[in-house]
Amino acid sequence: MQLPLVVAALLLVLALHTACADLEGPWQPFYEKGAWDVDATAWIGDGTRSELTDDGLLVADESTENGSGRSYMLNWEADAAKGAAIEARVKAISCSSPWGVCMMAADGVHEEAVTIYPDRLLLSHCGLSAPFDAADDFHTIRLEVKGDDVKVYADDKLVIDGTGKYTKPAHANRNQCSFGAAASTATGTAVWQWVRYQAGKPERSGPAMPDNPTVEGLDVTVGETVEIMPGAIYRSLFKFGDGRLGVGSQWSSDNGKTWAKGPHSVGTGMVECADGEIIGLGFATKKVSDGVFSIGLTRSDDGGKTFRSETAIMNIPEGTGGTGDDGSAFEGPVADHAIIEADDGSLIAAMYGYFKTDTVLCPSFPPEWKMYKYRTFVVRSTDRGKNWDLLSTVAYNPEIGLESFCEADLLKMPDGEIHCFMRTGGSGGSTKFTPLYLASSRDNGKTWSEPRPIADRGVWPNACRMADGTLVVTYGRPDNWLAFSLDDGKTWTGHFCFHRGASTSYNSVEEVSPGTLLVVYDRRALAPDGNNQADVVGTFFTVKRR
Repeated sequence: MQLPLVVAALLLVLALHTACADLEGPWQPFYEKGAWDVDATAWIGDGTRSELTDDGLLVADESTENGSGRSYMLNWEADAAKGAAIEARVKAISCSSPWGVCMMAADGVHEEAVTIYPDRLLLSHCGLSAPFDAADDFHTIRLEVKGDDVKVYADDKLVIDGTGKYTKPAHANRNQCSFGAAASTATGTAVWQWVRYQAGKPERSGPAMPDNPTVEGLDVTVGETVEIMPGAIYRSLFKFGDGRLGVGSQWSSDNGKTWAKGPHSVGTGMVECADGEIIGLGFATKKVSDGVFSIGLTRSDDGGKTFRSETAIMNIPEGTGGTGDDGSAFEGPVADHAIIEADDGSLIAAMYGYFKTDTVLCPSFPPEWKMYKYRTFVVRSTDRGKNWDLLSTVAYNPEIGLESFCEADLLKMPDGEIHCFMRTGGSGGSTKFTPLYLASSRDNGKTWSEPRPIADRGVWPNACRMADGTLVVTYGRPDNWLAFSLDDGKTWTGHFCFHRGASTSYNSVEEVSPGTLLVVYDRRALAPDGNNQADVVGTFFTVKRR
């Protein structure tokens, strides 16, 4: 017996309207009336603009130059099996080609975007399209993904059925949604009234920091947060031997309470030697010949008032260039942010990159990039930084982490033991955190212990030893974290988040006075008009042993 046509039509409308009913979790706001999800970030390139209008957020990309684009992104912790959705109330004004005006959904396995043209909707990867007038008024466009299926709804009506078409691998395993203008080669303008999403991300109303974190064996109290560099992104903290502090071009002579422009900028890889000479390494190396590389070096013998630039030579016989995690080529291994002075007066610096035999691809990056798993190693100088020789490999294991070992920090203990803290990949847009690892050396860096995980995540770790012997390490992504060791690094405790929200999650920590830590990091947020707001700040923590 056939159902009456009217009843059948009603059932079809109901089915389409409730298509998201089996997705878990409530709809959460990504953007509405100038307010953003606290974790939202943006890629904002030249030749683009955004402004808050009476109708909504106008986002325009009027350039086809490399690097142009204006895309708003949010890590949303979608479960590929359970599905996710992003929905927006939007009017398309112009769109030249795919991704010019779009919404994207990536669940860590696959990704797809719906391009919103004034006269049609297009699934940018699989190529399915449907005519639709997106310029006459505001319309509600929804992109749903689940398993291998992708669907597009316009005003609650299914307009593109991509069953079995959600197959494009997620770039770098990213797990995020986005909207805006996401291609340098495309132009596009649209007004967005609101954007919301439905996925696995827990609701978070704003930054969270405990006033008195619970740390076994310690009393930890969160103090004041001071602004150091408004409008800037991360700069690392350097502590001079006399207690002065430097963060980029800003210096402090009162333990970080106030900051003013200093005589010179300080960098990330610097050390002050016992005799007061300050030496800093650059980041990238340049190939001189097979196994020989040059690198920039700065030197000061007047307390940092002036620096002179030099070129140092590094002898790394098996070292080679390659491709970084941004797809760009480099000529040789890089020095990151760690130099220490050994007991014999030599300098030891941490580096990472590739040896000629390191050819295991990182699965989270396009294979054509030839982005390989990193190796962390140390080099040694006996002539105050003029020449450096490979000393040893700290860690290399392509089975560990997304990228193996990189971004190392070195911490020298009073008995001469050296701790090396290492990133193994971070998370980026993925929900697959990779642990922070620690290896140690008792023979001035010649040999190292087997690396062991000490935290569940950890980009760009930075550590210090307090006067009472407490060890502190900062790490992050997502968010910014602190942890402590009361037994010289054997065990770590008290892991807590001290800043939640958009950030590079790069941090520096120093004890600026007995029992007081200063942690320097950057905060980023989106203004109501869609432009970035950023600053570098420092937060004080009082730490006392019980």
